[in-house]
Amino acid sequence: MNKANFILLATLVILGFHQVCNGANPDTCVSGPWHKPKPTPEGADYVECLSWKSMSCCTANFTKELAANKVKNLYNFHWDHCGNISQACETFIKDEECFYQCEPNLIYYNPADANSTVRDVPICASYCNAWFEACKDDQTCVEDWQKDFAYIAGIYTCPASSMCKTYAEWYKNGKGLCDKMWGRSFKYEESDNCMLMTFNSSKGNPNTKVMPRTSSADFNSVVPALLEIVCILTAALLSECL
Repeated sequence: MNKANFILLATLVILGFHQVCNGANPDTCVSGPWHKPKPTPEGADYVECLSWKSMSCCTANFTKELAANKVKNLYNFHWDHCGNISQACETFIKDEECFYQCEPNLIYYNPADANSTVRDVPICASYCNAWFEACKDDQTCVEDWQKDFAYIAGIYTCPASSMCKTYAEWYKNGKGLCDKMWGRSFKYEESDNCMLMTFNSSKGNPNTKVMPRTSSADFNSVVPALLEIVCILTAALLSECL
């Protein structure tokens, strides 16, 4: 291999390693009535879900509706179906709605057979635990908010046979909440390869660096392997140049 081709190959491998480690910005969004075709920056009329204002998959109209009426008009559904929920709990539920609607990186967790839903999105354990602590004394009437509510006269409501119980009774802890509240959408993730449902956007979107995977072993094996390739190519490149 001549030196020019070798340098080109080494450069491509290093760029690929950088992309794996730092993430690539997606150019399409999960499909849905409040999702845009692709993520774009938003302006002054984007009044909620501010973590994603600089690059969002949700529309400004969605944020205005969420700020004004929560999800009452979006889904014919009330978060406080078992009585008023605490402000702390409501904040986490609103953040989850923003995350689902606005986060560009969810496209990597949108299987072909899932339509507008997502599956097994790794949520940071610390975030799940904080969510549980905020909501543990509030009440809901079902475990799985995706499929367990009754749909009667165009409104999602508690099934006739259900009982309102505290989040602590339904989910036990942060792991139970993230693993069960939205079906298979999210999973409790104890490694650093995890997403947040809200963040300080001035520091960029931390979810961009999260690698989709089925287990922690996948992530832990990919990075060392790529590092080894880069080291081998770098050593060979240095020997060519000397």
